[in-house]
Amino acid sequence: MRYLVTLFWAILLSNTAIFIISAVDGVTFNAMLATFFGVVITIFIVLLDTLNQDMGISDVAQEK
Repeated sequence: MRYLVTLFWAILLSNTAIFIISAVDGVTFNAMLATFFGVVITIFIVLLDTLNQDMGISDVAQEK
């Protein structure tokens, strides 16, 4: 479920960023490119999370 939320926010924020950048530069907005960036960002985050679990970094003691 957390990866679906990550995908949603990555697509939303990448579309927003590319829309603003294209408006400032005066070029046409490409929604497919922005969505592609959102998917790539999500894949990168999933890979980082997997590496984090493999290295045991997520096993840090919780403070009470």
